[in-house]
Amino acid sequence: MREKGKRFKGIIVMFFVLALTAFAGIAQAHEGGWAGEECGRHGHHGFWKMEKKLGLSDAQKAQAKQIFQANKVVVKPIITNLRAEKKNLRALMFADTVDEAAIRAETAKIAGIQADLNVNRAKVAAQFHAILTTDQINTLKTLRQKHYQSNSTTTTTPAPTN
Repeated sequence: MREKGKRFKGIIVMFFVLALTAFAGIAQAHEGGWAGEECGRHGHHGFWKMEKKLGLSDAQKAQAKQIFQANKVVVKPIITNLRAEKKNLRALMFADTVDEAAIRAETAKIAGIQADLNVNRAKVAAQFHAILTTDQINTLKTLRQKHYQSNSTTTTTPAPTN
């Protein structure tokens, strides 16, 4: 009987961990975590700080601005789609009846959209790296590592080295 109780408690704990993870992802998208207006304002401020730390020339600043402006056009419809699919997922999660297959299908759609965003982010990073000197790239790698280490209180994923 004790074994059943332990298993049941384990299942309950796992359910709450999964629910919190799902809610955290939904909250991030809802709060403008990807290319929302808030993110855009903070992103601009972050770039200003980064350009100072990297010591970008005026020509590099102009090139970077061009890269990031062109990317906005690409990312905007992806973000719009992501928000719509997350809204659909929330509706499925809080429906009167649980449709596991539909929730899994919607989650898979969201994962695909997030993969598209990650690929886009990598492409933009490569374009940005192409305008930097070797020293600037090394400085950027160091800044990224510091950023990921300071934000890794909940995960142990190593910082990217690109």
